[in-house]
Amino acid sequence: MSHHVLVLGGHGKIAQLLTPLLLQRAWTVTSVIRSQDQVPDIEALAPDANARKNLHVLVHSLEDLVQSQAAAQQLLDQVRPDYVVWSAGAGGRGGPERTLAIDRDAATHIIDASGASSFVTRFLMVSYISSRRARPAWWDDDSWASAQHVNSKVLPTYYQAKIAADEALYRAAKRRGTSFAGINLRPGTLSDEPAGSIELGRTKGSNGKVSRASVARAADLLLAHPDTRTAWIDLLTGSEDAEAAVDRVVREHVDAVEGEPVTKEKGE
Repeated sequence: MSHHVLVLGGHGKIAQLLTPLLLQRAWTVTSVIRSQDQVPDIEALAPDANARKNLHVLVHSLEDLVQSQAAAQQLLDQVRPDYVVWSAGAGGRGGPERTLAIDRDAATHIIDASGASSFVTRFLMVSYISSRRARPAWWDDDSWASAQHVNSKVLPTYYQAKIAADEALYRAAKRRGTSFAGINLRPGTLSDEPAGSIELGRTKGSNGKVSRASVARAADLLLAHPDTRTAWIDLLTGSEDAEAAVDRVVREHVDAVEGEPVTKEKGE
């Protein structure tokens, strides 16, 4: 079955690795980028003429989505995707205010609009492994201390923005029920190595790297798996084949959100 994927942050490194994988499935991709100058880079991602027919490039500033859920809804109504991928971010440009505006506010608006749109059935958020409020029972002291250090000392504004967006996706998915999968993919420190074997689901800790290519591969497989459900899915370099890892996580309903306060909210 073919799908139409809206990729937000289309010029980012992970998105540029993911887009060809989606096109190879003969899916349609609408890649949202911020500048006309980036169009040739995205068009070059199509591996052949057939893929080029399925690739659409949309120049649309994410700053517009900051304003309201209605602005995000307008974008969705224009594109009419059934899958949405958020791989965007302020990238540290513009200071804390812009980080909160893009990584929290714009992300939350597109999440809520997606959850309210019956034609959107999956939303994949690229987050990061330390984005959580509670210590996972399966992490040791060092892993939790490392995550807390990142969140409080290294990337405090980014953490504030990402945890809010992650929780917004969890809530939106719960509101929609089984007709919508809110997939929260949470990689460790990113590298530019080739894709390889991974540790996926509830990783043993928070310390570790994973390549952007492996993140893109995992995202592609999670979107393509017929039984993918709402879950927080941590990702590091490991020893398991990516396809086998995704199948295991989906089949066993592995979810790293366990213990988070958002799961205990009324109605959750």
